Order: sequence, then structure tokens, then C-alpha cells
Amino acid sequence: MRFLTLFLILLTTTAAFGKPLVFVSVLPQKAIVQALAGDTLAVEAMVGKGFNPATYQPSPRQIARLSRAAIYIRAGMPFEQSWLPRFRSANPTMTVLDMRQGLELIPDDDHGQEADPHVWTDPRLVKQHARLLSGELAKRFPDLAERLESGYQALAEKLDALDAELRKRLAPLEGKSFLVYHPAWSYFARRYHLRQLAVEAHGKEPNSRSLAALIDRARRLGIQVIIVQPQHSRATARVLARALDARLVEVDPLDEDIFAGLRKLADVLTGKAP
Repeated sequence: MRFLTLFLILLTTTAAFGKPLVFVSVLPQKAIVQALAGDTLAVEAMVGKGFNPATYQPSPRQIARLSRAAIYIRAGMPFEQSWLPRFRSANPTMTVLDMRQGLELIPDDDHGQEADPHVWTDPRLVKQHARLLSGELAKRFPDLAERLESGYQALAEKLDALDAELRKRLAPLEGKSFLVYHPAWSYFARRYHLRQLAVEAHGKEPNSRSLAALIDRARRLGIQVIIVQPQHSRATARVLARALDARLVEVDPLDEDIFAGLRKLADVLTGKAP
């Protein structure tokens, strides 16, 4: 059994060895790189499905893989503050890019960073990032320039269509508030003129006084849904749900399928989610 496991790891590594390796922080970034480059690059996300980027610890195997990476694209997640210097030490020749470069960012204290990292929740910001990223990848891999440009054009068209769809669907809700546990939807809220209320503040659970104030505010706003995500505890959200007679709905802001994730959030906000 152990031999088989080692063989499968070796096989996976060897299969991707002929392609340049690109590491990203989280799964939505992986989807963007793959949309641009297709299967011409091997792309791996540091934080896998269901893991919390605030507390994530890269594995020794990931560090070993990272030592062979050509590029690391950071998102500005909390774990990167302490780990990025170690990533550079493991691979001094690796190019490090920042997904937030050139974008209009939202200040954020909740992630221990200068700006909220969840830029992929806004299709227009994804399009801007993809334009910049395709150029950076073309500089690093000039043989892929044509493929990267065609990938960008196809992705941009899909993002424009998604943005138009979301604007139309959410227009009747302009100025309305929605309640989330973790404040991961700030860019989405800004783009579509909504207001995000969060249970968690500065990465911490609310105290009893803050929780009572939040319950009172949510009641006045008539909120009946609390949006939670798989990376965080639901204990406090359940307390709120009982107090408000509201239901919990899971929407993952780290969904690898950006399009499906944003459409699901729109379904929840417009009352079309099951």
C-alpha cells in the first residue's frame, strides 16, 4: 500500500514535471490561471478546498513542490505574511506576483492585511487582474503568449456576461443589506451597491453586547438569511439564526468555480436558492 501511494505521488509529479509550475494562494486564482493558460501550465493552490487561509500551514510536500515553481501568485491571505519569506528562501529564483496589483482595493483589518484579498468576488476586478496576469505570464513564458491572449479574450467575454447578469438580477436590491458570518464579500457588495453586515469583526467573534446590537439591527432590516462558509465555525451564526428566525445558507467565497459561486450568492440574495 505504501509503495502504491509513493508510486502515485511520483506519477503525478512526473506528469506535471514537463510543464512550468505555477503556485497560487487559493482555488479561485487557480481557475483564473487555467482559464488563461489551459493545460500549458501546471497550477497548484496552496490552500485546498475547505481549509481556512487565516490559519493554514503549508505542508512539507507543498514546500518541496514550491521549490520547483516558476511563479507564485499571492492573494494577500493571512498565512502569507509569515510564510512568504520562507517561500522565497525555498526558491530564490521564483517570481512572486501579487493578485491585487493595480486594482482598486478595499481597506481591511479582518485579514491582518492592508487590503481585503477577496478581489475575485467582483467579475470586473477579475477581468482587470486577468489582463495584467496574462501579460506577466507572457513575459515569463513568451512561447505561450498567443495561448494566453486567446485565453484572456475568452475569459473576459465570460466575465462581462456574468457582470451584466448580476447587475440585472441584483438591481432591485440596490442599497439592501445582507448578513454574513465572515466578511468575504466586500468587493461583490461594492460592485452591486449592496451592504455587507458581518458577524465576525477583526477576525474575532462578537462579544455579547455587539451580538445583541447586531441582532437588533438585523431584525430592523428584516434579514432572514445568514450566509456562512465552510472554512468557519457556525456556532455564533446558529445563535443569530435562532434569534432572528433566519436560516443558514452556505456560499463558499473560495469556490474554485468563480462563476458558480457568484451566481449562487445572487440566488441566495434574490430568494431563488433552495
